Amino acid sequence: MKISYLASLSAVMLLTACGGSSSSSDSVEPSPTEPTTPVVEEGAIVGPFSTGTTSEPTRVYFDLDTGAALELTAEEAAENSVWDIAFQRTKVYLNTHSDNSVGAFFTDVNSDFYDETGAAVVDSFLNADADSELDDYLAISATDIPEEASFVGDSEESVIGDKFYDYDMTTHVVTANDDRYFIVDSDDAYTKFRVTDLTTQGRTLSSITFGVAMQDTLAGDTEFGAESALTINTADCTDDIYVDFGLGAVMSATDAWDITLACTTVDDITGAEFDIHIAEDATALVDDANAYDAIDSEAAQFYGFTSDVTQELAFDANSWYQYNLNGGHLLWSQYGVYLIKTSDATFKMQITSYYDEAGTSGNYSFRYDELASE
Repeated sequence: MKISYLASLSAVMLLTACGGSSSSSDSVEPSPTEPTTPVVEEGAIVGPFSTGTTSEPTRVYFDLDTGAALELTAEEAAENSVWDIAFQRTKVYLNTHSDNSVGAFFTDVNSDFYDETGAAVVDSFLNADADSELDDYLAISATDIPEEASFVGDSEESVIGDKFYDYDMTTHVVTANDDRYFIVDSDDAYTKFRVTDLTTQGRTLSSITFGVAMQDTLAGDTEFGAESALTINTADCTDDIYVDFGLGAVMSATDAWDITLACTTVDDITGAEFDIHIAEDATALVDDANAYDAIDSEAAQFYGFTSDVTQELAFDANSWYQYNLNGGHLLWSQYGVYLIKTSDATFKMQITSYYDEAGTSGNYSFRYDELASE
């Protein structure tokens, strides 16, 4: 792992000499002073840090405690608890490591950059710059830190996951949520299914029954067919379970399949986990209202199909920028102030620019400071 520091500290050497020539016995040897740590002014801007191009993005991982940008692969970052916040093009990520689960809180600074309808106030964005928005940043102090529950971290959500069942907290009984439909786009076919029944054994799933309707686009289907039942026995499984809806059968991992349930053993009882996933090359959506009798393949991209697992980013809830104001294909910072809570401290942060001096996009500059308790 390489570490590139934002700034390096240099020791200042003061050399003094007195007397005559260098050969004089009265000459005084130079005496270095003790290194001093420079005082970093609150609100100082760091950057720019390049996050690559649209076609070749890179992610910059930043440690707020040390002021270091860490060069990590995605695999290394997933196991690394040192970094706090990361940037990749317009996206901002927070560390979710168990040893450093980072949360963010938006302070509402410059929330008036949007009107009551949520539309951007164009002049507010165009007239703002790092200097004009410094005072609002400096005004945020430790007294503005909210209770811990107000901080929100990044999370992951499965498009299907555990949404196919209901759990009664009082009776601890699991039942099928047969009013919730899912549509899977896989292998040139659309499958609408719901879980109509399930049985449990201990804390595992011993069987599951699907109501399945197919729309095979290769066969020329333009709407879903009649629903048919498919029951899969998952008790005493010896491997993960892979289901092909078109064939109505359990397959192996190397075959074509639509959904999978992991095989698990809990308290010496073996069965499936209460969790459904789709294949890497498949997408799916939740159809709570059973609203779709057909999928128009020409417009499939507009239905909201997503991959198996999607990230929910805390910064997406309060975006730091506005795009395409007055027809200009540029990003303008809102100069909002975010509080970033790490395992060790709470910081305030304001993104000041997305461009370097040459106007190249994807280059983050920002200011940040630790909020010390008063």
